[in-house]
Amino acid sequence: MRILVDSAELAAITAALASGFVAGVTTNPTLLRRAGVRARELPELVRQILAAGAGELHLQVYGSTADDMLREGRALVALDPARVWVKLVATPAGYQAAARLAAEGARVTLTAVYTPRQALLAQSVGARAVAIYLGRMRDAGLDALALAGQMQAILRAQHAEVQILAASIRAPEELDALAALGIASATLAPPVLAQLLDSDATARAAAGFADDARAMFEE
Repeated sequence: MRILVDSAELAAITAALASGFVAGVTTNPTLLRRAGVRARELPELVRQILAAGAGELHLQVYGSTADDMLREGRALVALDPARVWVKLVATPAGYQAAARLAAEGARVTLTAVYTPRQALLAQSVGARAVAIYLGRMRDAGLDALALAGQMQAILRAQHAEVQILAASIRAPEELDALAALGIASATLAPPVLAQLLDSDATARAAAGFADDARAMFEE
């Protein structure tokens, strides 16, 4: 499973990328606003994130019409064609813009996907990924893992190249369940990401090895 960090805070992103198991970064307008990033500052933030070692960076357009999304998407891709992924909300306009951007070679992620049909149609427009929100699905009264599994089964049955990017993950244990379903990618907020390696048993083993190593060199 490919692990990404869901943040617009440069310090948190840099720390996550330094872990060795985080492949890239996802952002959205909400995260950027919380981080105090203004639109004119976005190119510099992108430069810094990529310089920190992000293999991929998902950036979301702001427009609501297909033409606006297309224009903004092209501008985002121009920042780094090899590593920038354009995120578009899975609205009718989003699918229209996705088809046009994908035809131009852009890596496209359709986000806020809530139904299996939305995931299925992502293949038709050439999207590379669909972002699903587990926590928000549960907040809406939906069985998030069942929906994720249904989407994955449909994409697998259709031999689709689209991959599911799971977001809004609120506990590290959810990653285990997603991996068992075959979900290819997950993006986690820094506090959840920091818990992934938590294990009392591993901590005790590490402490025991350290004690034995010190004793060996003291003998």
